[in-house]
Amino acid sequence: MKRRQVLAALGIAVATLSLGGCKIVSIEQDASDAAANAFSATEYAQDLWDSRAMPYFTENAHPVDEVLDAIAADLDAAGTGYGYRPADEGSPWSFVVRGTGTVVTKNTKSRAGSLVVATDAAPGHQVTIQIGPVVRGNTLRDALPFVSFKDFTNQLEFADVGTAITALAMSGVAPNVDAIAEGATVSFLGTMSLNSKSDKIVVTPVSLESQ
Repeated sequence: MKRRQVLAALGIAVATLSLGGCKIVSIEQDASDAAANAFSATEYAQDLWDSRAMPYFTENAHPVDEVLDAIAADLDAAGTGYGYRPADEGSPWSFVVRGTGTVVTKNTKSRAGSLVVATDAAPGHQVTIQIGPVVRGNTLRDALPFVSFKDFTNQLEFADVGTAITALAMSGVAPNVDAIAEGATVSFLGTMSLNSKSDKIVVTPVSLESQ
């Protein structure tokens, strides 16, 4: 056998051996596998909502007037006593609060709908409760200590989880909104986040009911 023929035969043998340890996957199959393994923020949120998120909100809620009085005195002290924030410097304090009060105004003209509620405590406070359908911020996600940015691949996944958690909360609140009118007494449970004690008090609810 000539040298060229020997080398060609060896080349085929080597190629066959090298392919023997590999799995050849079509482009279509590779795309299908990637889709199957893709992260779903909606599924993630649904998995923790009833089992962990709602129990956490219910068990860790503080009276809103008590929290607001503490914030007015010293935000960081109030955060240490009533709130949560991750270790990252510069993160806002998140608070889980509950309260009752009278609806002063109801805004449904804006897609970022809201109620302004005067709380029952004396002298009391006014809080703005988001009723959607557009809800700003990710305070519900940020109030949960078991939902951490480091557990996700990137910022996009973390943001999507915040959106999915908020959507679940609002799906439970939305059926009650139409029945709430100005002058009504409401009870609420939700979260708020503040960077400074001068920030507007905006609560994103997980529960909102007319009394």
